[in-house]
Amino acid sequence: MNIGLDFDGVIADCGDLKSSVAKQMYEVNIPPGRFKKDWVVPNNWLTFEQYQCLQKLIYETEEVGLRIQPVPGALMYIPQLLSEGHTVKIVTSRAHKGLMVAKSWLQKHELDIQIFGCGYGETKAAACAGLDIYLDDDLDKLEPLVEVVPCRYLFSWEYNQHVDTGSTALRITSWVEFYSHLHTLETEFP
Repeated sequence: MNIGLDFDGVIADCGDLKSSVAKQMYEVNIPPGRFKKDWVVPNNWLTFEQYQCLQKLIYETEEVGLRIQPVPGALMYIPQLLSEGHTVKIVTSRAHKGLMVAKSWLQKHELDIQIFGCGYGETKAAACAGLDIYLDDDLDKLEPLVEVVPCRYLFSWEYNQHVDTGSTALRITSWVEFYSHLHTLETEFP
């Protein structure tokens, strides 16, 4: 199978680091599970400008970005998928410096996977063409893929539990669940 993965929220879990950096920079306590722009800005925990500054620091500064923790199970199941003969590639909204930090993070964690940066606010459709499966933590990134990728999954976090996936994606809650579900699809995508 040809499997595509988002980086942030699927492989790398930025929540704890964002929360820690926000406490240092702005003296605010934001729960890691709620650290998404759609929660942070409307709740007045940070201004949009503060949120962007924090994002830039974490995503584009290697010494900070390399402190991002892996999503539980990612470092175990991605190599497993590769060893089983699946093609795995990362399609992220990161670009330029942020993409370079993500590549360094992957090297640090000994994951030799292709990574494509589409840029913030850009669709991932062209980079996802030919994939059988795509996993992301943002439903708005999955919606443009409905006609492009047959099987779409939303990685569930506290910040996206309120989102109705409708027919856009199937919600999964962990790498264990994702990996188990892939085995049910193997007859569909030999």
